[in-house]
Parts: sequence; structure tokens; C-alpha cells
Amino acid sequence: MSLRVRVETSVAPAAESVLDEADFVIGRADNAGLVIAESSVSRKHARVVAREGGWWIEALSPTNRTFVNQHAIDEPQQLQTGDVVSLGQATVTILGTDVSATETVAEPAAPSPEEVRQAARLRTLNEIHRALATPISLAELLDLILQRCFDVLRPEEGIILLRNAAGELTPAATHRSDPGDGDVVVSRRIIEEVAGKGQSALVLDAPMDERFLGSESIIVSGVKSVLAAPLTDAEGTIGMIALSSRIAVRQFSQQDLEMLESLASAAALRVRNVALAEEAAARKVLERELALAHDMQMSMLPRHMPDRPEIDVAASLTSARSVGGDLYDFVLVGDHLWFIVADVSGKGVAASLYMAVAKTLFRATVQIDGITLSDALGRMNRELCRDNDQMIFVTALVGHMALSTGELSLADAGHNPAMVISPDGLVEQPAIQKSIAFGVIDNAVFAESPLVLARSATLLLYTDGATDARNPAGDIFGEVAFERAVAAGGKDTVDALVAGIVNTVDQFSADAPPEDDLTLLAIRWKGPVESEI
Repeated sequence: MSLRVRVETSVAPAAESVLDEADFVIGRADNAGLVIAESSVSRKHARVVAREGGWWIEALSPTNRTFVNQHAIDEPQQLQTGDVVSLGQATVTILGTDVSATETVAEPAAPSPEEVRQAARLRTLNEIHRALATPISLAELLDLILQRCFDVLRPEEGIILLRNAAGELTPAATHRSDPGDGDVVVSRRIIEEVAGKGQSALVLDAPMDERFLGSESIIVSGVKSVLAAPLTDAEGTIGMIALSSRIAVRQFSQQDLEMLESLASAAALRVRNVALAEEAAARKVLERELALAHDMQMSMLPRHMPDRPEIDVAASLTSARSVGGDLYDFVLVGDHLWFIVADVSGKGVAASLYMAVAKTLFRATVQIDGITLSDALGRMNRELCRDNDQMIFVTALVGHMALSTGELSLADAGHNPAMVISPDGLVEQPAIQKSIAFGVIDNAVFAESPLVLARSATLLLYTDGATDARNPAGDIFGEVAFERAVAAGGKDTVDALVAGIVNTVDQFSADAPPEDDLTLLAIRWKGPVESEI
């Protein structure tokens, strides 16, 4: 018993098939007797059974109707030669309805070579589309496509080329009918025709084909016949597949080219999906690593403010990216509070690593007995200049305060100016001598500038992430708006002052991505500790 059909879908060329089972299912399921890789077809769409001297079809899907000659069927219906069965966007045309060989005198005619090849094409397409639905790797899929091409089209050599990150076409899979040592190659002219123009190529006699006349690579390679198709998706041509023969002219047909185009389309879809999946996996790994780096960087900042009755201290650091190059720190050494606010050039991981180095140098240097501010900065600068091939530099404002008197010594290494907020909220910029940033000149000298804070006055240090912030329209927050934000919170506690400035900048920026890291450090001198009598 047998049933000959022609299957037409929106994803593959029409193909004929001979079905020998007396009871089979039509649908997308891998175990269906007639697999139709079409998304509009149910996994088990319809059932075909041989009985009562004929072939009968019944609908199985409760949601997707089955039509015979454009009429929906609700009960089993006998099929006749010429009937057209519609399932979603696919059609199955009945070409022959032999039920039993014993009912005829003559033996059924053997299928023609073309019918055999069409059946093989259909099986190959079904197998490839089933493979797309499995967790097969890209390399395994490409090898499978080439292997099935050899089973059906019988070329001598096959190759699949894919574009790498640089946009160059490189071999991703190759296959030979007879194992050999040489590489499988494809003519540059073929690559230009197929991958360059996005057009399929059917070449029956390459040396005599007008498209390749004068092509030295064709002559040198010895290729005589070629079947090639581009791998194209919505974003363009990502590669190509080429089958070739060197020994004799292979009479590929237009149907062969259509089959190869279908396979190329399936491969292109999978390549893009795999690439997107790999990119997503890589992003997840990077995001986890950056999150860990962010946690490590934040853990390097002081966990607690200095617990001294003479001062109130508040600080904030917001990175423009997961990790950044800003830092603040302070160290109590006897009666003195050493402090720093710094900004490493650049952003991201490199800046964060340099930030960690600068912070470590600060802590190690200022705790040297009797060291002056200028000497401490000189030592830090020499170490940051050492092996600085990347020419990274650090701007910083560093100083120390005598807690008993409010006396300050400040040094400005190419940084934003400090601000002093008087007890009544008046904001001014003290005169501090400028020096060059760290990491530029190894023998740089850093000048100290003295300053005395009045009782309840506040020293505010910051980085340019505050003044350089932009809103969605591209406007810069600027120094004037920053001074207004400082003045607005000048009489508040230092915690409220810092939080208010950050909130004002955030409101101005709205949803615009931050331009730079934003760091604030506020130190209010409350006065000396009254001695008990």
C-alpha cells in the first residue's frame, strides 16, 4: 500500500513523497509519519488511514482546522487522487491512492529517479528542520547540513563560510566525498557572486561560464561545477554554503538549488540564534563579574565615618558604570584627620583598578610618622608614575585637619576647587594653590595651602561628575547650579547636605546616563572638645 503526495509549505520548496504506512499522522511532531516543519501546522494535525479499499483522513487538532478541497472536515473523509488537503499554510496534494498491490494485476511502477530525489530532498529538509528544534550546537548543525547535502546532491566537496567579528568570511565546516589532505576552497569570484551580492549560483561548467571568464582562481582550483547559496537573515548576509565538483561536470538542477537555498535559510536562522544566545551568555558572565567588581570596590570605601566629637563627616560615591575611578577616603592619625577625594582619568574597570592603587598608596603614605602633606603627595605621585605606560592620571584634593583647632592644610593636584560653607550657609571657594595631577611628572612638587575652619563651618570636596552631569536634552548642570544646590543645604546636617546635592543632580539628569562618577565628601568642624573641670 502506498500514498503519493506533494507537500508545499512557506518555508521549503514543493517536494513529493511516497508514504507506505497504513496509518500515520501529519504534523510538526518529530515522530509524525509526514513531518511538516511549518509553524501554522499543529504537532498532530491530522490522521490518514487505509481502510475499506481507500485512504481516509480525519482531523486531530481541536484548534487548527483541516480542509479538503477548501472544505473543513469534521468527520473522516475518503481521499481521492487530485484532492488538496490544507493544514495551516501548508498543502498536501494527493497524487496517487494505491491501497493494496494485490488489487491490481500489474506491479506498481518503480518511482522515477527524479521522484526518488524529490523524496530524499523532502526527508532531508524535514530532518534539518527537526534538528533546528533540538539543542544541537552550531558546529553539529553545519556538519549535518553538509552531510545531508552529500547524501542527496552528491557533490565532491562542500564548505560553509561564516563572517567573523571582523566581517571576514572564514570556513566554519567542510566535507569531502573522499577524504583528502587538502583544504576545501571556493573561488573568490563565487564568493563575490554569492556572499557579496547575496545571490545564489548554479554553475554547470565553471570554466565556460561567462560570469567567471578570466577567473584565475576558478582555473587553478580545477572546479567545474558549483551549487552555492548565501546565508542571509534580516540583518544581511552572514555567510554562504557552496558544493562543488572537480572531476566532472555535475548536472545540478534548479530543484537542487531551491533545496540548498532552503537549507541555507535554516542555517542562517540558527547561526543568528546561536550568536545571540552566546552574546547573551557572555553578557550575563560580564554582568556577574562587574557586579562582583562593584561590590569589591564599594567594600574598599570607608565603612564608617570617623567617630570623633569634633567633626561630622558624610560622603557619597555614585559610579557612572558598574565600577568607576572616583574615590574618597580618610584616616585618623593622632589628632589629625587625613582625607582625599580623587578622580582617575577614564571610566570602567581600568579606572577602578587604578583607583584601588591610589587609595592604597594614600593610606600607606599618610601614616608615615611626621610626614608632611607635600611629601605625602610627592611619594604617591612617584609611585603612580612608575610603569604608567597607559598614561593614566589622577586628579585629587588631599588634606589634613587638626581636630582640636580646625586648622587645615590642603593640596590641589589638578582637581575641582574645594568649597567652604559658613555656619550661616554662605558658600565660598578658598584660595588653594594648584599643582599638576598625579601620574604625569614623577618629580612634580605639590604645594600646601593653609586654611582654618570656623566653628560649625563645612569643607566640601567633590568630583566633576556633579558639575558635568547632563540632562536628556544635553544641557550641563554646571558650577552655578551646583553652588545653588550646596547653598540650599548649607545649614542642614552633613548627611542631609550630601543627600540633597545628589538628589538635585539626579533630578536634573532625569533618565540621561551619567557622564562621570559623582563623589562628595563633607567635613564639618564642630569645635574643640571642652575639657572637663
